[in-house]
Amino acid sequence: MTAIIEEKIKHCNKCNNTTKHYRNTTKSSGFMIMVHVILILITLGVWLPIVVIYKILFAKIGGWSCGSC
Repeated sequence: MTAIIEEKIKHCNKCNNTTKHYRNTTKSSGFMIMVHVILILITLGVWLPIVVIYKILFAKIGGWSCGSC
């Protein structure tokens, strides 16, 4: 998976300014999505719960940090 830095303009409660906020995230490539679909079809759906559990366990929650603070 590719590491991506997302940015968003938000209000920071710490410095009380509207600034750019950043967070790290990941993005699956089209190739990996295709590999997962093929594995789901080959294993008759057994691979689907594994992928769903993996995505839930390793999901990025929050993590926005102010660019000024």
